[in-house]
Amino acid sequence: MLMKVFIAGILAFSFFFSVGILLARHKPLWNDELYGQQSTVQRTSWPDIISGRQTEWNNFPLFYALQKGILQLFHYQLPFVWDGSGLVVNPHAQIVLRVLPDILMSIALSAIVLFFGLRSGFAGGLAAALICLSTPMVWLYWVEARAYSLWFVLTVFQSLLFLGTASKKGTNAPAAPFALVHTGLCLTAPFGIVQTIVCQGLLWSVGTRRVRFHIIAGLLPLFLGAHYIWAQQKFGAYLFASWQDIFLRNYPLEGIIFLGVYAVLLCLLPREEGSRKYFLFGRVFFPFCLAFMAIALAGLFYVVCSSASRSLPVVERQFIFLTPMGMIMTAAIFSDLWLATPERPWRRLGGTVIFAAGLLAQFLSTFETVDHFYVYF
Repeated sequence: MLMKVFIAGILAFSFFFSVGILLARHKPLWNDELYGQQSTVQRTSWPDIISGRQTEWNNFPLFYALQKGILQLFHYQLPFVWDGSGLVVNPHAQIVLRVLPDILMSIALSAIVLFFGLRSGFAGGLAAALICLSTPMVWLYWVEARAYSLWFVLTVFQSLLFLGTASKKGTNAPAAPFALVHTGLCLTAPFGIVQTIVCQGLLWSVGTRRVRFHIIAGLLPLFLGAHYIWAQQKFGAYLFASWQDIFLRNYPLEGIIFLGVYAVLLCLLPREEGSRKYFLFGRVFFPFCLAFMAIALAGLFYVVCSSASRSLPVVERQFIFLTPMGMIMTAAIFSDLWLATPERPWRRLGGTVIFAAGLLAQFLSTFETVDHFYVYF
């Protein structure tokens, strides 16, 4: 069994990584990537990166430290001096600078596929893969030499750890995996601190109430991230696009429809345990997903109502933590519905057809979004 899981994981990672390399070759380097590489990774010293004194609006150091370490290991620098101009086409640099993001994103997508493949077999793994590949933010920021892929993979692992813990009530969850993921989040982005607080609160609400666990898994990572919040440069934010576009690019409309239908089904289900045992992962992940949706909406509402000076444009990538929520929630819904109908083939077939139609609509919407931004050539 372990060997099959290992082989499946290698195959999934190889597929996603190969797709990422192909995308990197067809995506020019743009301003943020070039600025981050030249000004932060190459010209900022290790002490300044670690202490949060780089010139980026996001002074959290983990991605820059990882990128700098890998590129220094291979003695790589930009083969040209960037003069602040727009897109730059350099196939070698496009691949080298994006190897780390591609690895991180491929790990995240493979983890989702394996998790639901183990839960509901080949159908669950295939559905999870299609859900991943039909999400617009995956294609827009799969190979971005910025912190988004690191934030993405850490959010995926945080979500899957919560899902695994909350679905096994009565077990003592180990603190080390949560501590590792939360430390990464608290050193990656300001919102990572919010994610850590919310996750710890939800773990408490589902029965994980050991004080030692919360000190190790939550309090210590928050203590590490507090310095960077304190040292964060203050920017006045404004919406660069409509809040609807920002939200729906991270959590597609089709996923919200699936979520609503699933909520109705949960309300209609009989209370007997036998009827509800298959509706497990979606039901457990539901409050986690809603909490993060509420965080995103609250953040957007704050920006809309903010009267500060307008210096930092708020765009969809700054809410990329919401994207894994939609992917995992939708995969959990399919998994639950698939397992709930093993002896009702016509219901299973009908549900699969409806689900496939929704995914097709999401694929078409994603293609339109990616084509609109014209990030590939």
